[in-house]
Amino acid sequence: MLPQGDSESFSNRSGAFSATDANIFKSKDIDEDERLRASAESIYDRKYAEAELIVDNADQVESILASAKNWVRRFTRKLTPDAYESLTTIIRMLKLTMTGEYQGVDKKTLACIIAAIVYCVSPIDAIPDVIPGIGLMDDFFVLSTTMRQIAKELKNFRGWERLSAAKNALSIYLPNFNEIKLALVCPGWMTENDSGDEIEEILSPIFPNARFEFFRWKSNVGWTEARDYVDAESASQLLDTLRDSGVELSNVALFGHSLGARMAVRALAALADEPEKKGLWSRKPTNRVAQAFLMGAAINADDPDIPKAALATISPLCNFYNRSDRALSYFYRFAEQSNALGLTGRETACEHYADCVVSELDEYVLDVADNVLRVLSMTNPKTIASQLAIFDAVSAGIPAYMKHQFSLYAEFFRDSMRLVPSR
Repeated sequence: MLPQGDSESFSNRSGAFSATDANIFKSKDIDEDERLRASAESIYDRKYAEAELIVDNADQVESILASAKNWVRRFTRKLTPDAYESLTTIIRMLKLTMTGEYQGVDKKTLACIIAAIVYCVSPIDAIPDVIPGIGLMDDFFVLSTTMRQIAKELKNFRGWERLSAAKNALSIYLPNFNEIKLALVCPGWMTENDSGDEIEEILSPIFPNARFEFFRWKSNVGWTEARDYVDAESASQLLDTLRDSGVELSNVALFGHSLGARMAVRALAALADEPEKKGLWSRKPTNRVAQAFLMGAAINADDPDIPKAALATISPLCNFYNRSDRALSYFYRFAEQSNALGLTGRETACEHYADCVVSELDEYVLDVADNVLRVLSMTNPKTIASQLAIFDAVSAGIPAYMKHQFSLYAEFFRDSMRLVPSR
């Protein structure tokens, strides 16, 4: 049975009536809404029972998938971008589950998806699709309800897709991680008091023979002062640190997060100005960094130093960007009047460079329902202790809400790297 709680009327959801019409027919709409909802639920229940019987039948599911694709093509212009994205996502999830490529969906979830699709493509539903203006109202209601039911599964699937895409991109370019002797990490703004232990713990399994060092800089200052230091002074200091490390640059992996990523770009761009040098017995240039990874980079996406920086690495420069990063979406965009590389990736092609998307906006939307339920469960405090619990939960949730933590990017990198075969 479809979950309760959607009190918004079918007429309001569709936008088919004006405000005047809604007032005139208000009482009639309420009765009609209940009747349509009951009818949709009854039909959906029958479709769900059918879906449970065919969930293991690959041929029948394949036929349903073909019908779903035709239905989406037929009504594309009537679908909102979010609805189109959600529909195409569940179609991909169902297809990859049936082929065995994706294994994160149980049979109950599969039955929910199949039932919702069958409801939409079937000519027999609460409101026939051919009726102009209101024919898709019941279909959208069933789909939106199903999306809420399987939001967690959809979010997990989108994460799996991101990791798979990163794996495919990185496996082509990156050499064996066992060759890395030094992993130098450039943390971002306001990180002077961070030990770096969490980041080292996340990344160290990928580089078993590397020692980890953190480039410490005066980051606990105002944004403008920190940015100006990074642009004017950090490159030479970071390069001096690399050269004094006792490790050849061709055995170094460089990580930069936020303003630390901007710093890495400035240093690599300066390094690229030097003519390439090779040792007597070495096939690799000795004044080029083996690998460099930018995470949530607080630098303009069209900054001219980015293409130069990509020429100072032996493997392509890898940028991990996140469209759900609110620190970059709100603060950076306001402060710099430009899109950050860590938010959008490169808008134009760049030689020797690879973009990997960590998260899209749709994954944040899928997470909203779960987060809202957690917050609502604490909104009726009866004791001081429960009020303090709410305060702690909200305080702890601020970094997660911003989606800019170094650990978020580092964990995605680690998980995608575990899928890359060693060479």
